[in-house]
Amino acid sequence: MRVATRLFAAMLAVALSGAAAHAAEPEKPKLKLAVGSQILNYMPLELGVKLGMFKEEGLDVTVENFQAGGSKALQALIGGSVDGTVGFYDHTIQMQAQGKEITCVFLLNETPGVLLGVRKDLADQVKTGADLKGLKLGITTPGSSTDTMARFYLKKSGLTPRDVSIIAVGSGAPGMVALEAKTIDALVYFDPTATLLARKNSAKPLFDARTIDGSKQAFGGAYPSACLYLPQAFIDKNPETTQRMVNAMLKTHRWIHSVPTEQLVDAIPAGYKTDNRDVNIEILNASKALFSQTGLMDIEAAKVPLAVLSDYDPKIAAAKIDLTKTFTNRFVEHAAQQLK
Repeated sequence: MRVATRLFAAMLAVALSGAAAHAAEPEKPKLKLAVGSQILNYMPLELGVKLGMFKEEGLDVTVENFQAGGSKALQALIGGSVDGTVGFYDHTIQMQAQGKEITCVFLLNETPGVLLGVRKDLADQVKTGADLKGLKLGITTPGSSTDTMARFYLKKSGLTPRDVSIIAVGSGAPGMVALEAKTIDALVYFDPTATLLARKNSAKPLFDARTIDGSKQAFGGAYPSACLYLPQAFIDKNPETTQRMVNAMLKTHRWIHSVPTEQLVDAIPAGYKTDNRDVNIEILNASKALFSQTGLMDIEAAKVPLAVLSDYDPKIAAAKIDLTKTFTNRFVEHAAQQLK
């Protein structure tokens, strides 16, 4: 009897410890997350929703796509109409300079995946950044990451923003249409636009930061870009919800790297791919390495966007930014242990 009692007690203890490990419920199971546009960098968020990764974590996630650049999604976050945003890590630095605490909890891209290209008919006369003088350069929106990166590249090339007409043309198809219609002479863009322009031979890249080498050429180093960022106040109030969001993102990224490109292409939400499957496979073969396999931010890599932004904005240069307050790896590290 004593043996049976002890065995029952031991089994009960194991059951209770297992229940305790899963006792915490998400503080806010229904969430609205934002993205600024349907560039490939941001794709894992909507893919994770489509694959049910967030539902597996007990979260009901709605994604609002502003189709107008990351600055619009950031404004929605600051205004409180969304709970979190997938946008460029740059924004966490910009907000700290304004006294607002926004924290990156999962890094989607270790390189920016951005290109700056010139119209093909101008390729013979525009071979370097310095040759952009007097031309019209398309970005997504003022204050967006395409804006800051373009201005940094111009300065690095010996130009000032006054030497070039910087024009907001939106992201994706509108930017490509503007370039091909000769409304602009050059464009800052991402995939799938990059592959589509290359296939049509419509643009010649001055730099291609889909690779580490291209990022170093344009910005002096690897440039962490898209991340899931949240107000620090939200994180403090909703740590379990935050953890489950990060779990879902890490599962999504692991899935991306575990399946053949063809399977990934078939799963990607429609807005992030073209109607041509072969083109989509080409796009993903060129850009699959864009997606982080760990979600971890490296402090040395974070110094590159800080340098770019400090050069762009004197207020950021004077703000004495504490990079350790712009991101945290603790949720990703815990997710990696949970999901082994």
